[in-house]
Formats: sequence, C-alpha cells, structure tokens
Amino acid sequence: MRNNNRPDDDEEGDISDDPFLSAVNTDLESVNKRNDNKLLVILLLLVPLAFLYEHSGISSIWLNAVFIGLVVGSIVYTIFRVVRQKQKVAAKYGLVCHVCGYKPKAHMVLSAAMTQRCAKCGANLNG
Repeated sequence: MRNNNRPDDDEEGDISDDPFLSAVNTDLESVNKRNDNKLLVILLLLVPLAFLYEHSGISSIWLNAVFIGLVVGSIVYTIFRVVRQKQKVAAKYGLVCHVCGYKPKAHMVLSAAMTQRCAKCGANLNG
C-alpha cells in the first residue's frame, strides 16, 4: 500500500530547479573544491620535502615532529577555513537568523536555505 501523503522523489523539487538553492549549493561546492585543491598542493609540496629529509642523512626527532606538525596543521587549518567560508556563504545568502543571530553550522547551510527557518529559534529567515 502506498502512502499518498508523501510525494514521490520525482515530485519533490531538485536543487537545480530553484535558482536560490542552486546558487547556495554552487558556492558551497566552490568552497569545498577550492580548499581541497589548496590542501592537495600543500601536501604535494611536503612530499618532496619529506623525500629530501629522508635521504639527507639528518635525523632528528625535532625535525620529525615539525614535519608531522606541518601535515596535521595543514589539514586542521583547512577544516577550520572551510567552516569559516561556509558560514560566510550563509551570511551572503541571508541565512543568519535576524532574531537570535544564529549562524547555521557548515554542514547545515543548504538545509537552512531549503527550509528558510532558523534551526535554533525557528524564526523565518527571509523576513
């Protein structure tokens, strides 16, 4: 038996059908892609450095710690940068609540754009 109250997936709107949602999604994907590419370049620059260090004959626990710190630091910095930039996308599209000032979390920006409601207080975001 089929539930007639729930629309089919085909009947639900697709993100690409709504210009606002499509623009938000495009900006979010751009943030991800740009930061992924930067992290990849940083890590690719660290690989030859590791190779040179390994074959240089210099062995130091401190240099090992610095290298590990650079790798982990690059990854952590990229994560924080993505979160910050996604919150800027939320602000750009008016998804910060004007009632309580709540900014949607980085992974909830598109959801806030779809519902147009504040996740914290439930206020309408577009008015």
